[in-house]
Amino acid sequence: MTVLIIKIAASILVGFFAGPAAVYVFNHMPAGWLTEYGENPQKDPRLAKGEKRIKENPWRWVYAVGFICLCLRLSLIEYSGGKLSVAPELTTETTQIAVAGLIVCWILLIIALADLKFMIIPDQFVLLLALTAIGFAPMWRDGGMADAAVQAGGLWESLNGFWQPLIGMVIGGGFMLLCAAVGKLIFGQEAFGFGDVKLCAALGLVLGINGTIATVAAAVIISGFVAAGGLASGRYRKGDRKPFGPYLCGCAMAYILVALPLIQSFSAAA
Repeated sequence: MTVLIIKIAASILVGFFAGPAAVYVFNHMPAGWLTEYGENPQKDPRLAKGEKRIKENPWRWVYAVGFICLCLRLSLIEYSGGKLSVAPELTTETTQIAVAGLIVCWILLIIALADLKFMIIPDQFVLLLALTAIGFAPMWRDGGMADAAVQAGGLWESLNGFWQPLIGMVIGGGFMLLCAAVGKLIFGQEAFGFGDVKLCAALGLVLGINGTIATVAAAVIISGFVAAGGLASGRYRKGDRKPFGPYLCGCAMAYILVALPLIQSFSAAA
């Protein structure tokens, strides 16, 4: 009970600061991070000095509530050796994965806001996202999630351990690069920007094979429905460029919060 109380208190405290911190960082990051290389950020009135890129109120408190819920979800679930339990004891692996999940979702929020408002994915945050993959190392060790996910054998049988994030990176980045090339060839314009390619590669390192495939597939399907609805309603016009990053970030967050624990639980019961 003591550990449970500590985790709940820590989740509230961390979430309370993480939400406002996201708004502060987004509003105060260098303007050059939100422009293409070689472009002058002073030419964009949205990046004028002193201008708020996102309103502090109510968003910092909205995000604070969201991160409190996120911390509670991550800290009250233990995954170790293919077993899932609620309100676990405080262990190094539990803490490491919970902190990594929190950082990943915090970075994804910043990236989603940048792409949504400025149609750019800052390389600095993509690099930071890739580095957070280190925090998920316990899930890829022998006896971890990789083994639990392939107990039935088959194609994934030889893709255990630390190969998972590396292959996930290749799948994510390679698929987006292929889509960008095909779009350029068929339509004469980029279907996806290179920022999306780098973001998918970084997500591959974090989520591994199954997570990358699920995230990219869900993002493509959802964005396709939104685009079709926008064209049918007249809100979008043919040739309009819309950001894809928010869909990737949102689906990756959903996978970390919802799908991953369910998959782990199913695999552990198999």
